[in-house]
Amino acid sequence: MKNAAGQYHVCFVCTEEVRRLPRADGEGGDLEFVGVDLGIESLAVLSTGEKVGNPRWFENEYKRLRCEQQKLSRKEKGSNNWERQRKRVAKVHQRIQDRRKDFIEKLTTRLVENFDVI
Repeated sequence: MKNAAGQYHVCFVCTEEVRRLPRADGEGGDLEFVGVDLGIESLAVLSTGEKVGNPRWFENEYKRLRCEQQKLSRKEKGSNNWERQRKRVAKVHQRIQDRRKDFIEKLTTRLVENFDVI
C-alpha cells in the first residue's frame, strides 16, 4: 500500500510468543501502580507527580508546512510540478504524524516497563 507521501507500507501476519516482562519492583514486594491523567498543557500527568510535556509537533513544523502549502497553491492543478509539490506537502504531514506516533510509543513503552498496573 502506498500513502500520499509516496511511501510504501506492507502488512505481515505472523505468530509470536509474547514475552512476559519482569515485575517492576522485583518478585517479592507490592505491585507498582500509576495513574495517568491526559491534559492539554502537559500531555500526561502521572500519579507519581511526573509531568510529561506536550511536544506540540504541529506548532514546530507549522512554518515549513505553511511555506510548502503556499507553493502548492501557486501551481496549476494537475500539472507535474503540482504533483511534485503535493508530495512535498504530504511528506511534511507524514513527518509530523511519525514524530507524534514515535513519542507516544516511547512513552507507553516506558510506562509498561516501569509500572505493573496502569
